[in-house]
Amino acid sequence: MKSKTSISFITGFFMYFLFVSYYNHSEDIYTPLKQNIAEGNISMAIMFGLEILAVLTIATSIVLIVRNIIKGRFFTKRNFICFQIMGCAFYLPVIDYAIIGRFICQVDIQIDFALYIAAGTFMFLLAEIFRYGYRLKEEQDLTI
Repeated sequence: MKSKTSISFITGFFMYFLFVSYYNHSEDIYTPLKQNIAEGNISMAIMFGLEILAVLTIATSIVLIVRNIIKGRFFTKRNFICFQIMGCAFYLPVIDYAIIGRFICQVDIQIDFALYIAAGTFMFLLAEIFRYGYRLKEEQDLTI
């Protein structure tokens, strides 16, 4: 049962650093969102709002996956779907800034596209690993 405690501690530690990282950059996201809403610039407000949505989606998915792992349910359908959702959430800021930022608003906002694409691709890779584990688990449950 020590592993459940250690995974809870590691997850809490990770979520803390995720929160701190987000909090350090929250002014970069929240302040422009608030200003664009006040100015009536809806397309820019949508752009910054989608980034906040992506961060919240990733955090929620991490919490759901860790809950399942703590309960001893590693290869479940919910886990691989959460990884797929996180992959989409990492791609969202890239698509968001590429389409809305550059073409609609004609603003050049600097983000690290390669980092977001790599993180999203890694999440999709983890989703496939967990999907494969889920299929193996289902086959094993049917043969017994």
